[in-house]
Amino acid sequence: MDAFKGAMMAWIIRLVAVLFGLFGLAILLLFGPGALDARYFNPAPPDPALEALFADPVEPVLTEEGLHGAEDLEPGPDGRLYTGLADGRIMARASEGGWEEVAHTGGRPLGLAFSPDGALHVADALRGLIRLDEGGWTVIDEPGEFPALVFTDDLTILEDGTIILTDASGRYGYGEYMESFWEGEQTARILAYTPDGTRRVLADDLAFANGVAHDPDSGDVFINETWARQVHVLDPVTGNLRILIDGLPGYPDNIHWDPEENLLWIAMPSRHSELMEFFHPRPLLKRLMRRFADVFGEPELPARPVMGLAVNRLGEPVRVLYGPTREGELGATTVVPWQGQIWTGGLDRPTVDAFPVPPRLDETAEE
Repeated sequence: MDAFKGAMMAWIIRLVAVLFGLFGLAILLLFGPGALDARYFNPAPPDPALEALFADPVEPVLTEEGLHGAEDLEPGPDGRLYTGLADGRIMARASEGGWEEVAHTGGRPLGLAFSPDGALHVADALRGLIRLDEGGWTVIDEPGEFPALVFTDDLTILEDGTIILTDASGRYGYGEYMESFWEGEQTARILAYTPDGTRRVLADDLAFANGVAHDPDSGDVFINETWARQVHVLDPVTGNLRILIDGLPGYPDNIHWDPEENLLWIAMPSRHSELMEFFHPRPLLKRLMRRFADVFGEPELPARPVMGLAVNRLGEPVRVLYGPTREGELGATTVVPWQGQIWTGGLDRPTVDAFPVPPRLDETAEE
């Protein structure tokens, strides 16, 4: 009997030791060195009606090579189309064709915008907010550690010269956007720079604020939250936000206001990830998933076709651009109407492509 009790006690001790070991391992995996700092994040699901709009892909009518990393496209006041490339070059294209280098930032240009006096301003991920003057580049605001600029991403310039800039993350810089996505962090800011040199925060605690544009007629500023898959209208005076469109089927990147049609074009370089969005509101499970991904590799990314959606001031879809998926490439991070076509480029695409202008949805419905 004593031998049985002794054996039972030894078994219990071993079981407790195993349980404590498993508990310690779980704690180490969840919270130990290198663990993902997963945040609770629960974006709205994709709107099925919006998803259904992206059904029939079309091919570009023009593909121009040698333009790797044309993350943003911007029509200039001189009638040319501008973009910044991965190697730091600023390129311009005349309407009749042919790209030429007009400047080099020495960094990684992302968003481009022109001020009322015609000066080119660039949101450069490595150099910060910069302006091209006759003598070269002037640095308006340098990057650094928060509260300095961390991920200088995009900008728009109002008619009074005020610059509205997106700082996409307060934790992660250029090249680290997947870490931001995994974490579900919401540290992005919208900053305003007035002509007198004042800088102030208009909005913060955003889920990777990426693109920004404005409507000169109404004065509205538009910004997106990439990980939340939504676009907001921002009051540039008060900083108040209201949702323009939610439940996008992909992750919005650059946005562009078309003053001719009064439409906001939203580029989405990737469809939404059902897997990641399942884990976002379950941070402990997301921590474990990240550990498995570190060992076995990243989960398969969603499809990345060319996706562009044009909406009116009410957030109603008006035009839809849906292009092909290219193996190994991101989709389009910029979708811009220019010279009677829709032009696209991408952060990790080797070309700039032009597509025919898609039909208006209201005209299609009437037919």
